[in-house]
Amino acid sequence: MVILVSPDEALVPVLIVVGLLVAGGLFFACLLLFNRPALETEPGDVRVVEH
Repeated sequence: MVILVSPDEALVPVLIVVGLLVAGGLFFACLLLFNRPALETEPGDVRVVEH
């Protein structure tokens, strides 16, 4: 649970933070549902450039 304490005048920053949290959650959920191997790959497992 996330509790964000801010004054009533700070509506725009609160909406930005909430939007970023929702976007991150949706991105993680999409990876979890549609691209599971991307979450199960260790950083050193895949070689991007091979010479």
